[in-house]
Amino acid sequence: MKEMTEHSESGTTVTKKQAKEVTIVQDEGFFCHDTGDTYNGFFEVKKKDKTVKMNGPGTYRTAEGDTYVGVWDGDKLSVNEEATIFYSDGSRYEGFLKDWCYCGLGKYYYPDGSVLQCEFIDNSPVGNLTLTDPNGHIWLGKAEQGYCWYEPVNHYYDMLEKAKEIQNKRQHKSAVNKEEHCDSSTASSIKFK
Repeated sequence: MKEMTEHSESGTTVTKKQAKEVTIVQDEGFFCHDTGDTYNGFFEVKKKDKTVKMNGPGTYRTAEGDTYVGVWDGDKLSVNEEATIFYSDGSRYEGFLKDWCYCGLGKYYYPDGSVLQCEFIDNSPVGNLTLTDPNGHIWLGKAEQGYCWYEPVNHYYDMLEKAKEIQNKRQHKSAVNKEEHCDSSTASSIKFK
């Protein structure tokens, strides 16, 4: 450390110690860990203790096949940036993370093609949510941490009710026609006897 000496107007000598400069090197590269995990992206190295940390845009892939894509800040995905996690089962998450948990606005894509869009706290959906099923139908719902339910006002229920009404009308019309047919045939058979 360097010492700096200053003389004040009153004639007093003040000695200040200048803080040591920590040299940090930032670069981009590819790393393969002993576990089989890989990282491809930006990193930083502190020359003093020779620590290497993921820092900046990059992709981390686990040996199991999960992939984390986003902006890294000291070996964690940044809280202020959206990240994408691709899971080996075909699902994925797009949104914000905090302490490795879904936190804030995000979308979860299920392997069957369904998409859940909502606010998350500690990996759980909360508040209003929208679920789009594999057929493109949208379900609206509400969630408390750990539980969610869908309102019966969803288009699917409306569609079922309309289909039920149409089916009932058809059955009623068919029944009326059968009754008329039966009445006329009964009447005619009575006439002929």
